[in-house]
Amino acid sequence: MGVPCIADNRKNLVDWALSGNHDTERPVLIDASNPSRFITRRKATELVTGLAGGFKKNTTVCLHISNDVLYPVLMLGILASRCRWTGTNISYTYYELAHHFRLSNTKYVITSPEHLHTVEAAISGLGFKVEIILFSDILGESESHIASSPTGDRELRTLHALLDRASNEQSLQTHLRGLSDDDIAVLQSTSGTTGLPKMAARTHHSMIMESQAIEDNNAAKPYEVRRLFCTPIFHAFSTQEMAINPLRLGYPTYFMTRFDDTFAQRVHDYGITETAAPPPMILRLLQATDQHHLLQSLRLIFSGGAPLAPELHHRMLGIFKVAPRIVQVWGMTEGGWFTTFKYPEVDTTGSVGRMLPGWEIRIDRETLIALPDGRNAGELLVKSAQLMTGYLGNTEATEATFTDGWLRTGDIGYVEDGKVYIVDRAKDLIKVNGWQVAPAEIEEALLQSPDVVDAAAISFGHGNDEHPMVFVVARDAGVEVQAIEAHLHSRLARYKVARIEVKLVELIPRNSSGKILRKVLRSLATENGQFGH
Repeated sequence: MGVPCIADNRKNLVDWALSGNHDTERPVLIDASNPSRFITRRKATELVTGLAGGFKKNTTVCLHISNDVLYPVLMLGILASRCRWTGTNISYTYYELAHHFRLSNTKYVITSPEHLHTVEAAISGLGFKVEIILFSDILGESESHIASSPTGDRELRTLHALLDRASNEQSLQTHLRGLSDDDIAVLQSTSGTTGLPKMAARTHHSMIMESQAIEDNNAAKPYEVRRLFCTPIFHAFSTQEMAINPLRLGYPTYFMTRFDDTFAQRVHDYGITETAAPPPMILRLLQATDQHHLLQSLRLIFSGGAPLAPELHHRMLGIFKVAPRIVQVWGMTEGGWFTTFKYPEVDTTGSVGRMLPGWEIRIDRETLIALPDGRNAGELLVKSAQLMTGYLGNTEATEATFTDGWLRTGDIGYVEDGKVYIVDRAKDLIKVNGWQVAPAEIEEALLQSPDVVDAAAISFGHGNDEHPMVFVVARDAGVEVQAIEAHLHSRLARYKVARIEVKLVELIPRNSSGKILRKVLRSLATENGQFGH
């Protein structure tokens, strides 16, 4: 089952993103906290041209900065240098950041002064050289080209230094010459269907296909498309609609650093008609009852990162005088968006959408289960040229993820009337506020504590209440739960462990080959059962 593939003759993502035919002087990327700070397509092209060639070819450049209107420009400047872009979560600890740098083989990292200490700590133990470039606002007046590190023992280049190189006199097309559509453009961190974080490698062609496939029927809409985003730009749910399609399609796109209590007011002030909101964000908007009147301009809400419960969907629709379309997005970092609903279709059945152009889907017959309503569901497999080429440097994990060219999604579901429905997850991943958290990552962090002999992590709770629960075999009876929690907070980003439950047990159930029996642990958790100590 599939839909036709879309083709385009552009050979790289930079050309594609800057290929729009809209007014080049129209503000497109706009700072929601300071709307006078904006970028037009003409300015973006000028800045990308200036940044092109600023990095050694065929290397990886990491952006470790918050959402900012300059982020798409920096990403395109990296690609125009014939390099690979990767992005990181600014809440990462130095340990997580070092793991990301090592997996992606990062050679340059662009970061802000407030994150410099963590970045330097991450780099210190890598064993290979990484240049730090300090973020400076290249939309403003010229700043110093050199800054000192916090220790004062070395000088760091700023973004202004990259712009003022003599080599940037070359045209953008000269810099892009030699870029191929099958060159790796993007490396994004993912835990896949199981295991530790890996780097999904996607080509220019893959990213162009996704950008074109997700384009909505905007010309038919009876309203002006004005977007506000606060979801993380480096996440596969957001990258296309925040970094590529605004410049290509020319719609005013406002950037917030993160979601906060000013979101609804900004929707109202800027006449926002479209936004992206994972289920936890929708829940917070619902809870702020005194702000519901500020959201009334919304006509479309994309929801992704985690399933949107039908009840939450219904409650959100109920706060509007004119109900917006709330459409789900299903996908994975390994291939971007797989499904959604395009204008004007409205769905209230709980479906995650219809397959986008270029995708095929089938159900793995070996995993079939009977649902209470009589339907059969199984693990969903997808195929497209839009998929990643594989996990960078990890052939074994890549081979385990694919079956005869089909990606194993780890999601249990079915297809009915052309719509895709997700009913469960086959994989062990934990969803926390829309973020993927790998049990293996938590377990590895636990086993680095001298207080822990063995450990296992599972998902506990449902929907917005889902969080990690860990079972720990302590080295001695004096070990306290608080000490284990403190260790996890020192090793992992807060969102991964903020709501973690720690249970001390006498042993971790395993099979004869040593594999953790997570089903047994889930039974113990749901039974409120015997946890040992």
